[in-house]
Amino acid sequence: MLEKIFTFLPVNELVNVVSLVCSAWCDVIRTLVLPKQGLLHVRPVHPVTHQLIAMETVLKEQAVKPYPWTNLKLTIPNGDLPTRPEFMRFFNQQGHTLKTLTIQCTELTVDILAAFPTLYHLESLCIVSESESLYGPVPANVEMALTSLKSLTRLRLHLPSYTILRSVAFLSGARLVSLALERFEMELHHLRPLLDDHHRTLRELTVRVEEMKPLLTLLNSYPSLQLHRLNVKSAGNEDDFSDALIQLYDQQPQLRALTIGSELSLRAVDALPQKLLHLQELELIAESINNCKALSELRHLRRLTLCLYDVRAWDETVQLEGVTELSLAVTFPLISPAIFCSFPCVDRLYLEDVDDDTLMRDIVVVRTLMACMRQVRVLDLENFVFREREILNDGVVRFEEMERLECLKYSCRDMSDASLLTMNLPVLRELYLTHCPNVSFEGLSYLVRNCPLIERLHLESNKRGLEDEALELITRKLTHLRMLVLVNLRALTNVSLDSIVNNCFYLMELTITHCVGITLEKGAAIEKLSVS
Repeated sequence: MLEKIFTFLPVNELVNVVSLVCSAWCDVIRTLVLPKQGLLHVRPVHPVTHQLIAMETVLKEQAVKPYPWTNLKLTIPNGDLPTRPEFMRFFNQQGHTLKTLTIQCTELTVDILAAFPTLYHLESLCIVSESESLYGPVPANVEMALTSLKSLTRLRLHLPSYTILRSVAFLSGARLVSLALERFEMELHHLRPLLDDHHRTLRELTVRVEEMKPLLTLLNSYPSLQLHRLNVKSAGNEDDFSDALIQLYDQQPQLRALTIGSELSLRAVDALPQKLLHLQELELIAESINNCKALSELRHLRRLTLCLYDVRAWDETVQLEGVTELSLAVTFPLISPAIFCSFPCVDRLYLEDVDDDTLMRDIVVVRTLMACMRQVRVLDLENFVFREREILNDGVVRFEEMERLECLKYSCRDMSDASLLTMNLPVLRELYLTHCPNVSFEGLSYLVRNCPLIERLHLESNKRGLEDEALELITRKLTHLRMLVLVNLRALTNVSLDSIVNNCFYLMELTITHCVGITLEKGAAIEKLSVS
């Protein structure tokens, strides 16, 4: 039972937090869960120093590990690696232990498919292909490769050539539960054979098509199809598909998660609360919501993502008490503050400006937003650009009054130290500050003093205020730092890199991008982080 619970937690959190509960739990984590949950990503570039690695050497080392991996992500940089003996030797020794496999390659070749017969216990397969070519020679061993995947339940393809899609009959021995076809528009004559063979077991479907209506008609033609999660998107420019979508509501009342990536009519939106009473996650695009009170009937709804043109008619008496995660994007330049009053239990809020240059600010909107979201743990305002005068207004709840806040993503083009003085957040774990050109050493010194538990810090696009002295203070005071991202901080030099190496003893992720003062001559110093 403990193992089942722990598998839902990130591995790094298990070691850092849960293992401190008692020695018995620590033993369970270290001996039972970690070997099963760890992910091995074999790639040609070192994750810290960005130096090239001989992939054959890495595979040779991992093949003889005493504890075999069950989750593997493999980046194949060229066609030579699969032809090397180390490649097949790794899969001959470890392939039978793999439960999940992600392959990143240019195209699926004969040599790569030769490893598939060793994957007879594989449950999840993801293939990311860089080639957009729809045609080409089909490898000779496709049948042997795919028929060996008897245990496969989850298949995810990104931009594939049609090697697998043209050979889906060989997957008929598997019982697919989840199918995701992403980043390319699927043609129905390629999708139909997959659905014909697996619609009885399929529970999750993600697909993008050229037109929505033919896809919905195809799904409605399967009387035994029972989807729990559906994510569909079309290229647009099509006729109204409301009737086919409402029919889908009737045939799939058990749906728990629904994402429609094409604009819905008011009729299709209004039908949702009447048909899908057990919906837990909903994401949609619409001009507006005509009857927002009806949404309160979705009593099981936990996650709601709305991209709307207009919310001026929103009724503030609507109460969606079950929603704990809310994402909102509004196109029309006037936002009604009433919408923020309808989610009293929201725990995570993501707010976006579709066009921040034309959005007309209203201090009532800002005041209502901050007051209603006082209890949130995750607040993402990175794509909703406040002005500093709005957040510092006397009638607005300050960040320091948001006592539960653990993650803040904040963008303010005219941010100064005055904004940081509102961030007295003792339990803050993650902070993302972007486009903050006027922040100085003084403001950052206040920040690190009042947010001592920060573990993830992302600083971006401060072209003059953030210098080596400030970063030295950050790395010295934030002793819990696990992730540090520095983007477009042009005042930093290699002195900052020395501060990171000397002070960040527990750093697990480091990203430095477009910091022109930091040069590659410090690669050897960065490498120390990977062995500490």
